[in-house]
Amino acid sequence: MPVNLDALLRYHTINNCLQRCGRKWSWEELANACADYADEVAYRDSRNIPSKRTIQNDIKIMRSGDLGYFAPIKTENGKYFYEDPDYSIKNATLNKNDFKAINTAAKVLGQYKGFDFFNDLNNIYKKFESKLYIKLQEEGQQAISFEKDEEARGIIYLHPLLNSIETKTVLNISYKKFTDDLPKNHIIHPYLLKEFDGRWYLLGWQDPGQYIITLALDRMENISEAIGYTYQERNFNAEEYFSNTLGITYTGEPAQSITIEVDANFAPFLLTKPLHKSQQLIHDDENIYVFSYKLVINQELENWVLAHSNHLKVLEPLMLRQSILEKIKKAYNNFS
Repeated sequence: MPVNLDALLRYHTINNCLQRCGRKWSWEELANACADYADEVAYRDSRNIPSKRTIQNDIKIMRSGDLGYFAPIKTENGKYFYEDPDYSIKNATLNKNDFKAINTAAKVLGQYKGFDFFNDLNNIYKKFESKLYIKLQEEGQQAISFEKDEEARGIIYLHPLLNSIETKTVLNISYKKFTDDLPKNHIIHPYLLKEFDGRWYLLGWQDPGQYIITLALDRMENISEAIGYTYQERNFNAEEYFSNTLGITYTGEPAQSITIEVDANFAPFLLTKPLHKSQQLIHDDENIYVFSYKLVINQELENWVLAHSNHLKVLEPLMLRQSILEKIKKAYNNFS
């Protein structure tokens, strides 16, 4: 069951009170203790005392197995106490379902091996496994599979780049394009790490140059702190920056109205998983579906059209249609 922070604070405060041997607590005393502790944690000036109904419900939950507590809370003359003086909710163990959930989270998040804190999650999982004496059977564990390349170049930079973003550290990045013979140095104010099509990219403010640049991690040769630079935030908003963009390449050009015609075999793929949030179905019959978009024309968009060109055609704009046609002609010559 979902639990908010205020409720957790009350459970632990009630637990601390009931652990005091030789004393029994009325609901008013427990409520006041909860208010005092909440004010201390949140640095509040005014006290917010829980109601009788709230305290009674908290005790009901602590007694139950909803959170795995099964607290032995007894009542005598309207006052509460622990029947077992050695009990504490802090000693409560996770149940098998909790353990499986943590295991699944570790597997899902752990696909990105470049982030060290995912290793920390896996270590926590192993500690739980050891403490609870639960050993899940190996058969059937491979229920989730990801398309990934753990040995891809540049993955080692994920964690240090993330730290640089969080600490607002300006970087000196040695970067070698596929078309260059030698690497070049870029002074970057890092803003965002973004994954696309199995590759990771860093977006940041280039200094000098004064514009947002996108660098692929697999083309980085080295990264280090750039000395003597003051970090510039520029109020970068990733969602707004990529709002009209498919993929990772932002050209700076305005978005255009794009219309494509799709056959009946391919249409369900777009209907169940839209290419972009701007997608609109403007015509359909048994054989032909027409979709409209508001997108910046970039390499990723053209690659997508080319990849599915046997199922669709571009109706507008003309410049995109002609660009795709030239690439199809070149592909035809390569295979003819």
